[in-house]
Amino acid sequence: MRRLSGQDQLFLSIETPDWHQHIAGMTVFDVSESPDFSFERAVARLEERLALAPKFTWRLRNVPFGLDRPGWVEDEHFDISRHVRRVGAPRPGGRREVADLIGQIMTTQLNRRIPLWEYWYIDGLANDRVAGVLKFHHALLDGVAGASLATVLADLTPDAPTPELPDDLPKAGRTPSRRELMLRSIIPNARTPFRLVRYAGEAANRAVAMIDYQRHADNAPKMIGVPRTRWNQKIGPRRSVAFASVSLDDAKALRKAHDVKINDVVLALVSGTLRAYLEKHDEVPDESLVVSVPVSTRVEGDAALDNQIANMSVELASDIDDPVERLRKIHENSQASKEMTNAVLARHIQSIGETAPPLMLNLAITALHRTGAMAAIPTAVNAVVSNVPGPPFPLYFAGVPITGMFPGSVIMEGMGLNVTVLSYIDRIDIGLSADPELVPDLWDMADLIPGVMDEMMQASGLGPATPVVDAFG
Repeated sequence: MRRLSGQDQLFLSIETPDWHQHIAGMTVFDVSESPDFSFERAVARLEERLALAPKFTWRLRNVPFGLDRPGWVEDEHFDISRHVRRVGAPRPGGRREVADLIGQIMTTQLNRRIPLWEYWYIDGLANDRVAGVLKFHHALLDGVAGASLATVLADLTPDAPTPELPDDLPKAGRTPSRRELMLRSIIPNARTPFRLVRYAGEAANRAVAMIDYQRHADNAPKMIGVPRTRWNQKIGPRRSVAFASVSLDDAKALRKAHDVKINDVVLALVSGTLRAYLEKHDEVPDESLVVSVPVSTRVEGDAALDNQIANMSVELASDIDDPVERLRKIHENSQASKEMTNAVLARHIQSIGETAPPLMLNLAITALHRTGAMAAIPTAVNAVVSNVPGPPFPLYFAGVPITGMFPGSVIMEGMGLNVTVLSYIDRIDIGLSADPELVPDLWDMADLIPGVMDEMMQASGLGPATPVVDAFG
């Protein structure tokens, strides 16, 4: 079988009844020109294209007692009907009604006895729209791989032929017996004490590198003293989502005008939004908010469906009132964070998921969850902001055009807000995920985003923000 990487194992181990570790991607379809489009047609196309993504027919094979990392094995009894669901959106079938449904979908965890994904077909939307929600475990693949998967499931033209299967598709392999798995775990477990000692040494080296960088760098990212906001609390099992869209051309114009990166513009957009939201609640902290930014470690051209990510912390300059000055400061902060991240990553360290057996990790995570110790730890970052490049060209699914692609992602203990951004053609679609107990008015936050983009454009002398066609019609 294909043994999970340490990073993938970690996503399994840190999942608790409250700390869900699944991701979702919603695509909106315009079926106004296709009266024959149906749930059955969508499922048939999905099943046909899954042959190009065989990992979606693999299930977990656990090692008894959690003595070693599990592996992926072929699900000999794979049945797509166990993964697809059909549900109707409440009237009037707008984006908020769809978001309420997705919040419920994101609240329930995946069945680990079968391949770790679900597909939800949502009809009853207004304006001849249908939505499809693909929900998958983070142990299966990351956001970049999820965006790559969209190009596998979809087509470049409405009438594209079925692609041929390549000869080098990955295989999971046979299912080993319990006895074989137990025997295989003997040597890895015997090495655990040595791996833990090595991990402690490597972690110390990284800590020294981080401290040394912060001592000598002029603009090193903040690691302590991060202000706590209303969503930096203990999270529960419920999830809510909200959406917004802005123009990709506007982001490119801001990038060119200020000689920054698109990711800097995205972070400035989030910074302005969080600042405006907290201003409405009279809760703007004096210190800048700090976010965790996942960084892909993939080499160019690698479209493998797996996890290849690292994280860096970036100060959002949310304590700066002027939007242009804020953007420029974020650019400086991002550059400093990248330099520190590269310096730290140069000190190799194995994932804790590779170092400790699942049994040890599961016991530690369970203790942290039950005692609430994680929520008591000083805030290191306020939220996660992820920018995933999507396809710059139109896509079609089962012959109908995709009008928008909105992501939903993971929140963590003490960090109950996630903002994930996905570019598609000439638009940037933004998905906000939160614990509704901490952010009960998530749509108020989402509705601020277009105005913040307009403010950035106007302050840069670029005119008003470009209107974006509503993906929901």
